[in-house]
Amino acid sequence: MHLRTILIVLCGLLSFYVNAHTYYSLNTEHEKLGQGFEQELGIPLESCLDGQWQFQGGSMGDLAYRGDFDSDTMINTITGSVKAGINLVIFGGSAKFSMRRKVTKNRNSAASAVELTYEKGSYNFENRTTKPAFVELLSTDPTQVRNRCGDSFIHNIKLGSRIYVTAKLHFKDRTKYEWFQTKIKVKFLFFSKTFTKTKVFQEATKDAVYTIQVNTDGGMTPELARLSKNGTMHCKTDNLTPCITYADNLFSYLLDGGDYVDDLKDEHLNVLKYEVESYEDSGHYDLAYAGHTALSNRYIALSARLRSYQDLVYDEIERLSAFKAVSEDPLETEQLTARISARNTQRIGLEQAGEYCATLPGTTLCENRIESAIANVD
Repeated sequence: MHLRTILIVLCGLLSFYVNAHTYYSLNTEHEKLGQGFEQELGIPLESCLDGQWQFQGGSMGDLAYRGDFDSDTMINTITGSVKAGINLVIFGGSAKFSMRRKVTKNRNSAASAVELTYEKGSYNFENRTTKPAFVELLSTDPTQVRNRCGDSFIHNIKLGSRIYVTAKLHFKDRTKYEWFQTKIKVKFLFFSKTFTKTKVFQEATKDAVYTIQVNTDGGMTPELARLSKNGTMHCKTDNLTPCITYADNLFSYLLDGGDYVDDLKDEHLNVLKYEVESYEDSGHYDLAYAGHTALSNRYIALSARLRSYQDLVYDEIERLSAFKAVSEDPLETEQLTARISARNTQRIGLEQAGEYCATLPGTTLCENRIESAIANVD
């Protein structure tokens, strides 16, 4: 092969990898194979292509310990990204969006997680043609096509399951959490039944709540559902035994010697992540050069502002629920219940603002809805 030919091939490959992005799937209704996508904004749009699903084999499993990592690091690890924020669709709210906070540390909680991942394989979107309705629209209003179809499409989805068993220590406030971080150097939070609490550990965690929880992105087999039917196990730090026993039972099933792998079936799998390919790179030049987008980059900043408040509210609901679960004081329980209810009202308002903005109503209307929801967050 001539040097010039080699360079052309290499440049083509480089162009593909520069323009392709892998996104963490939030399993929203528009994150589907073949869906149009605007990469600059990071948002799925309409489906403008017809095509066929083609299965790509190659299953793999992975077991990893994630100590002291945050939600951005979690998503970037999954997608292989080195930049925060480019691999999560804007305004995408779902159970998976809040889950990323439950399995990682936050402003008042320390966390350790064991992550068990299984990838069955993936599907590509092949034998593609532009949908007739958009072929017709291209001749009369190409800019509308550009705004409805985006600059790319979801070309590949990866199926599998991801299980997180997470140990957390929840603290009443930021000061107590920071004091724990200063005093306790070892951040491995899965304890054995023979674990001996030092005086320093006892002092640093005396007002904290210890929890073991299971969060799944696919992979919820009937036996895992039975083992985790109580959801999160909450323990006071002066009696960790129920939580340690809960974790032991989970690991006995999930890890070597357990039946989890044999129990896992196709119906238990989810879309874990997906790959976006530009119309230009894939040869759909009619859509690639349809016109100039009228979608504003302002949506990115609005989504980031909304999500910062969503994260705060999600974290507070989890923390307050942990303290309510171990409370033995009726008055304290009543107060915590009221605060959780207020936070859930705030959560719903923020999520509804996100759902509204995902329709791309215009940045002014979107911003007004977001600010109205934020105004109710104390």
